[in-house]
Amino acid sequence: MEPNKPNQPTDSNDPQKRLENPVAGNAPRRPQPPQGVGPQGAPAAARPVAPALRQAAAQQQQRQAAAQMRPPRPGQPSAPKPAQPQPKGAPVAGAAMKATKSSGGGGSRRRRQAQSQVPSHTDLVPSLDTMPVNKSVFNGAGGTQQSKRQSRGPANQVSNAPRLKIMPLGGLGEIGKNMTAVEYANEIIIMDMGFAFPDNNQPGVDYILPDVTYLERNRHKVKAIVITHGHMDHIGGSGYMIPKFPVPIYGSRLSLGMVAKQIEEFKIQTPRYVVMDPDKHEKQQVGSFGLELVRVTHTIADATAIVLHTPVGLVINTGDWRLDPTPLDGKLMDLDRLKQLGDQGVLLLMSDSTSCDKVGRGGSEKLVEPTIHDLFGRASGRIIISTFSSSITRVQLIIEAAAQSGRKLALVGRSMLGTIELCVKMGYLSIPQGLLIRAQDTGSYSDDQVVILCTGSQGEENSALSRMSTGDHQSVKIKTGDTVIFSSSVIPGNEVPIVTLIDNLMREGANVFARSTEALRGHGPVHVGGHASRDDVADLVNLVRPKFFMPIHGEFHHLVYNAEVAAENGVPKDNIFVMDNGDVLELTSTTAQRGPRIPAGMVMVDGAGVGDVEGVVLRDRIALGGEGVFMIVATVSRKTGRLVTSPDIISRGFIYMKEHDELINLARTEVRKAFEKRAAGGNPSREDWAKFKLRLRDDIGDLLYDKTKRNPMILPVINEI
Repeated sequence: MEPNKPNQPTDSNDPQKRLENPVAGNAPRRPQPPQGVGPQGAPAAARPVAPALRQAAAQQQQRQAAAQMRPPRPGQPSAPKPAQPQPKGAPVAGAAMKATKSSGGGGSRRRRQAQSQVPSHTDLVPSLDTMPVNKSVFNGAGGTQQSKRQSRGPANQVSNAPRLKIMPLGGLGEIGKNMTAVEYANEIIIMDMGFAFPDNNQPGVDYILPDVTYLERNRHKVKAIVITHGHMDHIGGSGYMIPKFPVPIYGSRLSLGMVAKQIEEFKIQTPRYVVMDPDKHEKQQVGSFGLELVRVTHTIADATAIVLHTPVGLVINTGDWRLDPTPLDGKLMDLDRLKQLGDQGVLLLMSDSTSCDKVGRGGSEKLVEPTIHDLFGRASGRIIISTFSSSITRVQLIIEAAAQSGRKLALVGRSMLGTIELCVKMGYLSIPQGLLIRAQDTGSYSDDQVVILCTGSQGEENSALSRMSTGDHQSVKIKTGDTVIFSSSVIPGNEVPIVTLIDNLMREGANVFARSTEALRGHGPVHVGGHASRDDVADLVNLVRPKFFMPIHGEFHHLVYNAEVAAENGVPKDNIFVMDNGDVLELTSTTAQRGPRIPAGMVMVDGAGVGDVEGVVLRDRIALGGEGVFMIVATVSRKTGRLVTSPDIISRGFIYMKEHDELINLARTEVRKAFEKRAAGGNPSREDWAKFKLRLRDDIGDLLYDKTKRNPMILPVINEI
């Protein structure tokens, strides 16, 4: 599955000239990530997670003790009373409600303390102390939740022979970020290095990379990187990963071309590329591994499955695939070679799971062709069609439809221009001479002579189509009579921005066609998925007949559905392993079992920072976006500890200060009381400022919650003069 990258305004140069004379380095360069940086900015060595948790717990206990020692404010009990025995049938719930009401701001404080103790799902510190819940019957333990560290049994039953280790670092239980490592003895092969886009709980984050702490610790073992295909969820991390592992990169011609284009934006040394032709069944020897690529069909040309000939048996990683009997480029999935491998005996099949929640078959790209021609024929005005820039066969179909309808074609969107430029240069796309025009020149043609091909089908905020819908695009603005076609699927999590985008387009008078309007508007499919459905997977399992099966690439429910298909088609249930990122599957020629976990999590990219955004930072960003910030700036005497001036109050995203003078004055009064009480206690130095600020934050937090029932982030700042 290929998510679109956010787009910037397009170059004003003639696109036809760009395709004839591609110029490298047009895109803005990204800074090179720091070497040796692990997840969340840590070095490659393991992070001391447990001591940090103990320190946090100790600090929390100190804050709670300080809160209990505080003198009571008027109307607030000094300490909670011991619980009294309740008579049988007493209204416990009512008593609890009364107690909460009488506790003033204490309820607010307890709520904030509880929130600080509950781990957030954004605390993505890779650690062996974290064990994902997996009670699926395919978890390798008969549905029993496994412990943090797996045991291989008594020492006298453990073989010293090397085991083949399959180590998924991304792509399991999620969409995107696909990356798997295969280890045997002192050699590691990396398969793919993708990224994912952040969700709503990761504000400000640009991309999410797999955690490669384990690989960095074993850098000397890494021998090669192999790419299945050129979608960003499989190659998007290239610019960050390649400097860490300067080894040869193997893949098909277009896949390596996409990697080379991806890393143009990074100031890194060009790696050694080894181009492999999947149609020739050539094999490369990489240490103990024999490496082979087998052609599969997907939404991008030159997609392949990876076949590893290992000392313990054959391992196949399908990459992303679908069983397309009539691909537009005429290159069929190499089922004959897969059957030959099945006849030799396949130890492990790792298969794409993304569409295993869909019955039947995935469909062919040929199904979209008549729909595109039909919608082009219906349109009386401009046609604006949006799709994934890397769906090369779909782009070729749109190019041909534009030419046959006698329209000119304008390309809009940085990733669209870049991908088409590369594919034309490499011979994967063909554009008739004179078809292309610049986006800013579309106004020189009548509306029925123009087709605009753009990115933004997922509703990305800065994409070309989104900016058109809001009138912010410099060259193209939506107008009444435009036909807008979404030739793409909805990536899970993008439903809301896509609906908003469609609403904005229709408000401007556009006629919108998408998968959701097929029955409503009486047109054929505008998109077919690029991933195998249940019947496709069943055919592959019967063709390959693997001894062991491991679903990959998808949310957890996709993995389970994929496992069910394998079980229904002859793979014993105990030989199927539904895994999580960081799990390790250890294989011999006859056995498979779960091994000890390795670090796995997320490394977040925020601008030039790689791994320096942690769960704490994300929680602060969410808090700022949710209930705002309330800042107290106090200037005090270094000698006496007393306020020198009235404390300043700053509110952002919490209240509009000009309309809440009474609340601001109450807060100032509370701050003055806190400082006076501290100064009157004798020697002010007996209590350091850190503890005082914690108490001040709680006092002001209680006041604000009592008055507004909101919990802004409170930041006390004390300046000593």
